[in-house]
Amino acid sequence: MIVQKRKGFINIYRQEEIAAYFFIAPFLLLFLIFQVIPILSAFAISFVNFNKFIPSDKISSLQFVGFDNFKAVLTDPIAVASFGKSFIFSIIYVTLLIVFALAIAIALNKDIFFRGFSRTMILMPYVSNIVSISIIFTVMFNPFGGPINELLKQMGITKPPMWLADSNMALPMVSLIAVWHSLAFQVIVLLAALQGVSKEMYESADIDGANSWQQFLNITLPMISPTTFFLLVTSLIRSFQNYDILKNVTNGGPSAASRVVALNIYDEAFNLNHFSKSAAQAMILFAIVMIITVIQWKGQKKWVHY
Repeated sequence: MIVQKRKGFINIYRQEEIAAYFFIAPFLLLFLIFQVIPILSAFAISFVNFNKFIPSDKISSLQFVGFDNFKAVLTDPIAVASFGKSFIFSIIYVTLLIVFALAIAIALNKDIFFRGFSRTMILMPYVSNIVSISIIFTVMFNPFGGPINELLKQMGITKPPMWLADSNMALPMVSLIAVWHSLAFQVIVLLAALQGVSKEMYESADIDGANSWQQFLNITLPMISPTTFFLLVTSLIRSFQNYDILKNVTNGGPSAASRVVALNIYDEAFNLNHFSKSAAQAMILFAIVMIITVIQWKGQKKWVHY
């Protein structure tokens, strides 16, 4: 009898295991097709001379060139500059995104007027189409007749900023637009983390005489540090992949002022047919993001409290 029950238990466990594999199989298959295979293909292409358009029957004639494509990327001033602009974009984007999201999440966590309505409105940019958002902001910040500059002129400013048409302002402006678009997810996750902090800890801090700022530094930040770390890593990775909004708002302009590495990779591959050079840039970007992520993972032991 005991043996039968044990066998039945094993059979049930095996069935659950098979069901689990069945449910994750579609994701694994799609991940293999659209993530793993393209990454491996890009890695292979980066070491051959696939820098011009050739017929499919000539693919086998490609020659191994070693690290020549990587050398070409590192000696190309446009490619190197695009990496620098990506770093600038990431610093602005990640910093403002975390700061604004935390401030809004703290506000929404309190009993403020229209809190439910405000939480709903926060979601609007996140679910909006990126092309529509790009068109709206392009029209709003049009330096010639746009509503923002027209309002500034009505206020007495005779020479309003050029905004997206200014080579010094284009990249920061697009960073702000990207922050506005991505804010909702960060706010929702941080709000959930804030609601998980025990109120008894704040009550004890009040009894001990701690003010709001001291409570924020010594209770709030340490308790939500795992969530903050997660958002920091994902936001940084997203910042290097932020192609769509830059493509639709500035397309790398003016004068390549906002030409980040994602745009440069696309142009090298599909406008200039430099497929191997483009793949080499993608591999360098992958390595940079990996190194930064590892550094973050090592450093989180000093400030993340689980």
